[in-house]
Amino acid sequence: MNRRPISLAVGAAALVACGLAASAGTAVMPSYLAAWLVLVSLPAGALPLLMGLELAGFAAGPMAASLRRLLGLLPIAVVLLVPILLNVGELYGWERSVPPRTGLAAIWFTPAFFTLRSLSYLAVWLWLAETFRRAPIDLSLEDAAARRRRAVLGMVLHAVLGTLAAEDWVESVDPGRASTAFGLLVMTIQAGIAVSAAALIAARSSSGRPVRDNRTAAAFTDPMLVLLACWGFVHVVQYLVVWLANLPEEARWYLDRGGALTRLGTGIALATGILALLVLLPRRVAGRPAALAGIAVLVLALHGAEMFWLVTPGFRGAFRFTWLDGLALVGVVGVAAGLSGRVERVLWRAHP
Repeated sequence: MNRRPISLAVGAAALVACGLAASAGTAVMPSYLAAWLVLVSLPAGALPLLMGLELAGFAAGPMAASLRRLLGLLPIAVVLLVPILLNVGELYGWERSVPPRTGLAAIWFTPAFFTLRSLSYLAVWLWLAETFRRAPIDLSLEDAAARRRRAVLGMVLHAVLGTLAAEDWVESVDPGRASTAFGLLVMTIQAGIAVSAAALIAARSSSGRPVRDNRTAAAFTDPMLVLLACWGFVHVVQYLVVWLANLPEEARWYLDRGGALTRLGTGIALATGILALLVLLPRRVAGRPAALAGIAVLVLALHGAEMFWLVTPGFRGAFRFTWLDGLALVGVVGVAAGLSGRVERVLWRAHP
């Protein structure tokens, strides 16, 4: 099938959305930040999964092949970060808050150091993506051992940088939130977005035929279930700690997002239960491209909306998905989709 008309249509829709969003001026920046976070979650979430598959000996499997397709989005995310760096003062609460209390805070919470850290995170991820973008085919024992050592180093680096990036890009939008587990929550969301997108790629690649066998279906459905369970656990525990400790400022953070226990906690539990039930469909059903794609779309929608839930209430005082959010998401994702093939050919030279 000729994909050029589809690519042109996607690109045209993205340009229209970007133009309409740009007409809103700085009001669109919170929406743009949330949409960019959805985009960067695809390669950032794929990296630790790929390195884990490398260590487990499944780096040549179907899940790894689909995850590698997402790494080509990372250079695009670097370019699309520029508007955020140019609007740090409008986006991040520490620019509008009281003076810093310590000397380290006075250096850490500055636009220049924020820009340096952000580019450093992306530079390390680009290095890791370059390292693991090819399947380990016909490697010598020495090369395979060196690759596994890089996977261990990469997972350690990602754990540190992913935590810092979550605090810089997401948590510091609203300075009232301070949680040591916030980085783990965001990295779980990123991994869920990545594995769901990889499942969509695998379902599309099957060209309407069932995914090869039960093991291939399990390669996607089981990780989605585990990540959903981790995601729900971290969410509920964080909420209970904040609420039971009676921390007014952090409780306000949840209230801005619709946060009575009976609403947020029950909503998370129901979403996790429903999605887990879908993931636990019989393998002969879940292995069909349509079923696998449907599950993946639900998980993507859940986590994509959550990025807006995390970011935008800090500017609006409540969570509501607006037309600017939709335009920003269509624009950012559409531009990335339109450029991903060219980036893969020109920069990555990825092997099938």
